[in-house]
Amino acid sequence: MPVDQLNAVERYLLLLLYAPDHTDKFAQPVRGRTWLQKEMFLLSKLTGELEEKTEYDPNIMGSYSQIVDEVEDQFYISEYEERLGDSMKLSLEGKRLAEEVWSGASEREKRIVAGVKTLLNDMSQLELIGFIYAEYPETAVNSEKKAEVEARRLEIAISLFQKGKVPLEKAAQVAKQPTDAFLRELRRRGVDPSDVETKGVLSDRALLEEIELSKEESKRHQLVP
Repeated sequence: MPVDQLNAVERYLLLLLYAPDHTDKFAQPVRGRTWLQKEMFLLSKLTGELEEKTEYDPNIMGSYSQIVDEVEDQFYISEYEERLGDSMKLSLEGKRLAEEVWSGASEREKRIVAGVKTLLNDMSQLELIGFIYAEYPETAVNSEKKAEVEARRLEIAISLFQKGKVPLEKAAQVAKQPTDAFLRELRRRGVDPSDVETKGVLSDRALLEEIELSKEESKRHQLVP
């Protein structure tokens, strides 16, 4: 498949499958279909071109794009991708194509795609869904996981904080608590914020800021008559 014939969804899916994750290794598998959908959803929110093409809708597991599913299926049928249980990874032929796409991508594209994969790909399913629902609550309206996420919101927030996925303030937002109250809850549970590894938080902070900027930009566009 010539690179110049790829559409936006095909191109970003190849970039995602090729990008490094939290291990800093390239072409690591995407953990499963839920992770694929949420990672592509977040990418769509950060890239206007992709958002127009993916047509995400609220689903029983939150944000869902049939187009993303169809492209992933076609990659598998065309043997650009392999499935290992629930996870999916590039085949040798797919890796060759993805390397070419990656080499032609802009530095911002590489940074955002790698950042999204690093941030989300090693989350548990509940952490993943909880994080996305906290950032984009409109995607949870039809979700069969909504009640479970709401009931375990504090647990999810503490886990994300302890893993270094989000800073203290963002974790408090996920928990739907004031930062002071969330901090008291951490200490009550014996969690010392100063002991939490911050390396991941520091590297993810720029991406988290881009997510906030993209949400603000989206709100501005919605206000334009």
